[in-house]
Amino acid sequence: MYFGACYYPEHWPEERWAYDLDLMQAASFNVIRLAEFAWIKMEREEGVFTFEWLDRIIGMAAERGIRVMLGTPTAAPPKWLMDKHPDIYQKDIYGRSRGFGTRRHYCVNNRTYHRYTEAIVTQMAARYGNNPHVMGWQIDNEFGIIDTARCYCETCRADFIDWLKERYGSLDAVNEAWGTIFSSQTYTAWEQLHLPVYGVHQMHNPGLVLDFRRFSSDANRKYQKQQIDIIRKLCPGQPITTNEMGKFNQIDYYDLSADLDVCSLDLYPNMKSDPLGRPSYAGAALDLTRGFKRLNFWITEHQSGIPGAPVLHPTPKPGELRRWTYQSVAHGADAIVYFRWRTATFALEEYWHGILQHHGCPSRKYEETKQVGAELARLAPLLAGTAPRAKVAILRCFDSEWVFEIQPHVQEYTYITHLERYYRYFFDRNIPVDLVSPETDLSGYDLVIAPNQIMTQAHAADAMYAYVRGGGKLVLDFRAGAKEWNNRMAEAVLPGVFAELLGIAIDDYGVIPDYEPQGLAFAHGVAASGAIGEASYQALTWYDVIELKGAEPLLTYTADYYAGSAAATRHAYGDGFAYYIGTEPDDAALALLLAAIGRDAGVRPLLGGVPEGVEVAARWRGDERVLFVINHTTQSRVVELDEPYLDRLAERTLHGRVELPGNGVLVLTKA
Repeated sequence: MYFGACYYPEHWPEERWAYDLDLMQAASFNVIRLAEFAWIKMEREEGVFTFEWLDRIIGMAAERGIRVMLGTPTAAPPKWLMDKHPDIYQKDIYGRSRGFGTRRHYCVNNRTYHRYTEAIVTQMAARYGNNPHVMGWQIDNEFGIIDTARCYCETCRADFIDWLKERYGSLDAVNEAWGTIFSSQTYTAWEQLHLPVYGVHQMHNPGLVLDFRRFSSDANRKYQKQQIDIIRKLCPGQPITTNEMGKFNQIDYYDLSADLDVCSLDLYPNMKSDPLGRPSYAGAALDLTRGFKRLNFWITEHQSGIPGAPVLHPTPKPGELRRWTYQSVAHGADAIVYFRWRTATFALEEYWHGILQHHGCPSRKYEETKQVGAELARLAPLLAGTAPRAKVAILRCFDSEWVFEIQPHVQEYTYITHLERYYRYFFDRNIPVDLVSPETDLSGYDLVIAPNQIMTQAHAADAMYAYVRGGGKLVLDFRAGAKEWNNRMAEAVLPGVFAELLGIAIDDYGVIPDYEPQGLAFAHGVAASGAIGEASYQALTWYDVIELKGAEPLLTYTADYYAGSAAATRHAYGDGFAYYIGTEPDDAALALLLAAIGRDAGVRPLLGGVPEGVEVAARWRGDERVLFVINHTTQSRVVELDEPYLDRLAERTLHGRVELPGNGVLVLTKA
């Protein structure tokens, strides 16, 4: 277990370093992240490299038992470089250069920038590749953050055309895939192809836009791979990561992660505006990151203070930093690196607070960090080799997500918010979930949910059929099968490729305006006995008018011209069941529906007798589990333990009713 913080020695006088490192040692730090924005400190003028300062801080940390994660500094190319080669600047959809003043202002396809990248990364890797005090590398910083994954310069246009040539083989195939016969948009020469820049009075061709997103994602992966190859060659045995952003979708993180040794996440729970939603918001980000490689991961930036740039987000209250940390560990984090050690007194992030305030003196957050460090040091042997395990999977498909971003169907509708509704149901009931790619082997799951699966490759659809045929339980919902992989509408009757699996047909559908939600009712015996009563439920956002072709209804509409038709269905297929939800049920209806589906699948919570606001998560080694019980409220909660457990933090045996204070945490193993 790695434990530490992001440290920026270049921001502080050298005489301060020893004091900071002594405080870190006292807090049980064993890692710090360095140098990811320090290019100007390492290469003040072209070709003149200065690493002595970095040697000194690495050596001083090593004397205190603290190792270093080095960041390649390519997210922040210095001004001298940008002035010499202004063509490196990324261009936005208006054709304007991003300009200097922050970071991530470069084009990932620029060949000149590739040469400078190779030079600085090679120099760093050659110098520190055999340094035993360097525990690993972070590539760049937050690829794609804040709309920086896509550049609209001429280099990108030329590379996009080459990408299309490789993907489609001929211009005729591009025209066919995109349907360019519409409005005389057919291309007759490769050089006519353009990027989806600003200028059209409505919107660009959806096939063009989707392919440009795919190309841009591939370009970021290719640029990352350039750096990975250098480090792998010169730094054998030092693992490589990059800090991903969980729910962000500018880049396909499954692809970006494929070349990494370990995935990483930057996590800021307090940036979620809804306090009640923060635990599941963080949980989803953690589980998404674990799903990118289906392995434990690192947290390269973990909130420790107030996030803020021009404005500030809520201040972490006493106990929250510790609680968030244990939630991260419970979901598979094998490294906790807080952002940041000390709050900067200048520049863009002077309001982005760290463990120490601007004054640099230890106070309550440091004492809380020190407590967590001591606890994790004791727990490290217990946690070594353990990982979360789930019997429920939710499929997150970046291509489908992009399609809904390009054409959201409904005003302000987002794919990820829809997905999170499913996730939160299971999170709130302490049922572990894996968030994984549609390419994942589904055979180990009891229940799989594929939200808004508007496009599916043939082999993935075949795998879903095989999964259900073999006894699995699969949930699909509205717009499933509506499009081909090139973003054209499918010509088959909906749900298209899934029709046989689901046993339904859909000819009629539409948007449900937010000012006129439609009524829903459960079919007899679907919800738990006595749970419905006289309650009324609502269909929101979308409706499919479902014709039953072997499926049975679970929900029906009660209003409008489609009253009485099915809104959700179940279909026996092989040894399993395939479910379809043709609308967005309100929270109460969705909970009852998922409870019924969960009973069919046999999924159960990790622990019963858990009150609202308390999370239970687990890490497993073989048949042995480490149970985390986390009170996400500020009030005391009583938890019912089903058998005797050993509390590994307090070294006591617990059984039956246990009172857990606000922000309290239990780490339990069988007694």
